[in-house]
Amino acid sequence: MRKSWVLVVLLNFLIAAVFGGLLRAAFVWEINWMDYRNLLHGHSHVALLGWLYLGFFLLIYRQLIPAEKSRKAIYAILFWITQCTVLGMAVAFPIQGYAGFSIFFATLHIFSSYLMVFQVWKDHDRSNPQVTLLLKTALVFLVLSTMGIWALAAIMVTGGKAGLLYQIAIQFYLHFQFNGWLLFILLALLVKHLQNVTWLTDHFRFVYRILLSSQILTFSLVIFWAYQSFWAYLVHGIGAVAQFLVGVAIIYHIINIGGSLSRQKSIWPFAKLAVIVVGIRVLFEFLLVFPDLAEMAVVLRPIIVGFIHLNMLGLFSAYLLFALYQGEKVERRNTCLKGSVLFFYLGFIGSELYLFLQGFFYWQEWGRLPWFYEGLFITSCFLLIGIVIYGLKIFKVIYFNTEKSIFMYNK
Repeated sequence: MRKSWVLVVLLNFLIAAVFGGLLRAAFVWEINWMDYRNLLHGHSHVALLGWLYLGFFLLIYRQLIPAEKSRKAIYAILFWITQCTVLGMAVAFPIQGYAGFSIFFATLHIFSSYLMVFQVWKDHDRSNPQVTLLLKTALVFLVLSTMGIWALAAIMVTGGKAGLLYQIAIQFYLHFQFNGWLLFILLALLVKHLQNVTWLTDHFRFVYRILLSSQILTFSLVIFWAYQSFWAYLVHGIGAVAQFLVGVAIIYHIINIGGSLSRQKSIWPFAKLAVIVVGIRVLFEFLLVFPDLAEMAVVLRPIIVGFIHLNMLGLFSAYLLFALYQGEKVERRNTCLKGSVLFFYLGFIGSELYLFLQGFFYWQEWGRLPWFYEGLFITSCFLLIGIVIYGLKIFKVIYFNTEKSIFMYNK
């Protein structure tokens, strides 16, 4: 893996975290020079497209593309074009919101992702049919999710920005990003890592079919919210129950084989956090089969934001932080990485507790939590500190050769 690529992706994560901290600071102090909504767009785009998308692009490049094919110039071109679009969005969105330059960079990112899908589909390692199936599923979902963006553009052109279809298009994109592209590419990488596990071989097709159908069916929760359709609620319930059952089975077996993931003790806490969050995520989806809870989850903003961050930080970001650094020789007293883990945990868990508890307070009509905004800002600072410490550790490892890395940054 290229040294500069790793650092660039972590820089995107840092930019997203700084934007997030400013958004929460705006509720504590008056920041006159900042347009909150515009910066929110910048934060979400950099986090999703600059950190998660490019982070998993790196892992695909490193783990799922054969060495001889990964030397093709197209991968470097794709990476740097995509990074240029991310930097363009990081500048344009906070300044102008959805306007000419920001839309241009966002559109260019979509077309770059299409080219990435085509190239990876053609070049990926086909030695493991399970990994191939999961990878192709992830790539299909990536393309499918962008249909929500094209629908969004059409709705905005026709002046329907305030309507239900506008919100449905946004949720379509987000749902199939989190529950399609990102989830299945994570599973592809995990199965690649655990390809010798018998359980995965024996039951893979059954688990895959249930998981795939459940991710599609649970989108009907958005239709239930928009139109209060009983049939949409019923379909979501079927999908949630199916997801719960397969999620419990997967978590059980991952825990049983967790030793194979824990060779690098210093970064194992990030992987453990991802497993825990999978359990919370599956339980959360299952509880939404109850109508009152389903309505709460799609109406109350703290719950929505909390669930998005649960996925982005607790699952996908935690897995990336685990996967981007793996060393053969890690010091027994690695205070740098321990500090990173500590601050990341404090920031993530504290933020989630505040958001979900505040959502519950709103649901019960109890008002706002004391020091709610101040608490969120402090947890954002913890996250930012954790990311900085982790980034400095990676910089030290790959540029000063303080540890022999099995991740081969110079591929």
